[in-house]
Amino acid sequence: MQKIKFFILVFLLISVVCFLAYANSLTNPFIWDDAGLVVGNTLIRSAQNLISSFTNDLFFGVASGSNFYRPLQTISYIVDYHFWQLNPFGYHLTNIFLQIGVAFLVFLLAFRLIACLPVALAASLFFALTPLNTESVTYISGRAELLLGFSLILALLLFIRSQEETGGYKKIFYLLSLLSFVCGLLAKEIALVFPFVICAYIFYYLPVKFKIKRDLIKTSAAYFAFSLGYLILRLSYFHFATLRPPLLASLPWFERVITIPKVIFTYLKLLILPTGLHMSWQLLPPQGRAEILVAIFILGVFIFSCWYFLVLRKNRAVAFLFFWALVFFLPQSGIFAINAFVAEHFIYLSAISFFIGLAAILNKFLRPKIFYLAVVLLCGSYVLLIWGRNIEWSRPIIFYENILKYSSQSFQAHNNLGLEYDRQGFFSQAEAEYKKALAIKPELIESRANLANLYFKLKRYPQAKLEYELLLHSPLGAKAGEVWNNLGNVYEATGDLNEAMSKYLQALKLDPNLKFTDFNLARIYYSRKQSLLALEYILDSLGIPKNLESRSAMIVSNFMQNAGYFQGAAEFYTNLGVDFAKHKAWPSAINAFNCALELKPNSADLYFNLGLVYLNLGQKREEKRALKQALRIDPNHIQAKRLITQN
Repeated sequence: MQKIKFFILVFLLISVVCFLAYANSLTNPFIWDDAGLVVGNTLIRSAQNLISSFTNDLFFGVASGSNFYRPLQTISYIVDYHFWQLNPFGYHLTNIFLQIGVAFLVFLLAFRLIACLPVALAASLFFALTPLNTESVTYISGRAELLLGFSLILALLLFIRSQEETGGYKKIFYLLSLLSFVCGLLAKEIALVFPFVICAYIFYYLPVKFKIKRDLIKTSAAYFAFSLGYLILRLSYFHFATLRPPLLASLPWFERVITIPKVIFTYLKLLILPTGLHMSWQLLPPQGRAEILVAIFILGVFIFSCWYFLVLRKNRAVAFLFFWALVFFLPQSGIFAINAFVAEHFIYLSAISFFIGLAAILNKFLRPKIFYLAVVLLCGSYVLLIWGRNIEWSRPIIFYENILKYSSQSFQAHNNLGLEYDRQGFFSQAEAEYKKALAIKPELIESRANLANLYFKLKRYPQAKLEYELLLHSPLGAKAGEVWNNLGNVYEATGDLNEAMSKYLQALKLDPNLKFTDFNLARIYYSRKQSLLALEYILDSLGIPKNLESRSAMIVSNFMQNAGYFQGAAEFYTNLGVDFAKHKAWPSAINAFNCALELKPNSADLYFNLGLVYLNLGQKREEKRALKQALRIDPNHIQAKRLITQN
């Protein structure tokens, strides 16, 4: 009972220090990949897409796509969106909660392995507060590491507990461990190596069972079976096409391997002195004969060290922790063609071993009072560094400029800096950054699309047309329809309506679900007095059958005649939704308001209108959900407050 009370106090302490460290990240904006994973990801906007999360790649909303399969991360965003829509506060809050959970599990794991409460507590605090983890906690898109860490550490703890139990409890804990491992596989691909962690634990902590092959196979086979099944699915059904190969794919395997010493020293430096942190680390392979020979020598020393610690050392905790660090480091060390040699989030799991080791060393060589003082001072310095890092993340322009200070050839940083300049109205600076990104990587689809969109916004139509046409020579995948639509916008803006219609029709041929291409065609037909064709395309955009004699079709027809012109798409669908509501055509009103919300997802008034429609339909749950969303966007929305109070 005393131990449980102590564990509760530890959890509360970890919670307090985590909130203290990351509180100033709660108001930070979406940044970097958040634009694709959250803001532009239509998959996360409905709980009905939960199943789709398991059949799409992580970057579903990004033109270049990816071969990342992380449905658990997408599902977590669906949950966040349900409660917070596009308010980053809630997404940051979720990350902080996850970091608290992982840090507490680190405490439990450390205590299990070394049976020393002060060391376990210190290690968990070091892990909770290391500035290295800001890339996983402050960065919303870094959530995969948090989900992975929580799942795999929990899976190991449950496995350990299963080996201590007998009868039914043994099976329950074992099955829960397997379930947690499956969650890890759905969080991030590197979970594939976890079965080796299970074998390592058996080898060091259950040596008798390891020597009996039948027991070893019986205990670990299920983990390997899940890994093998996952691998087969990933290489077949869930293998997604990507328009951009991993950055390290252009380097020969030998060059990547001899760069590993540089990678190791970089991570050690960051673990010991976590300063100069940024998002785009660039390491060059060893150059010249002397440098290559030195790299090979250091690699040999590293291999010998691995053999020494894993085989010869008698301290099982040291050996197991060394194995833990190694097994999660190697797949992300450059041996495989991934996106970078070094990324701060790559060592999220491996760092656990470092901090447990650091805590153990401090505890061994320092007197208790000095040990606790050292822990407090180190944690305090970590908190100050995290605050500074969070402030940097809160200012996107400073954030990207800081990256370019360290990695001037980061095309992602140039592109994202351009986007930020674009949002803030610094158009000449945005254009310059897009061009710098394209100079480094001419085939970069995102930058060319951003540049084309910028030219269109500035009414520099010839340049916009040129960039869109260049894009059409790129492998656009699922985004090809959007580019044809945008090219049609250019022709329409310059008065060439026939060519615009041709581009819009091509866009719909490639992607029949482009409802706003339907709207564009309807606008042109309406301007040409071809009202029936315009009506058909509007009905198509609303998902309403093209029955021109239906009640909904009559309402749309009268609305277009009374409006006298086509407003902007968002305004058109909003007013059309209101008109549907006046005629009590409630399902059609919902469709119209949802069309408007795709263009204005942060409109409290639109959610309020949806709430009114659901009220009239008697759908109380949907009504409250819409009204709550309106109030999350605008807490002072008087009408939504009044209506939700009445109901």
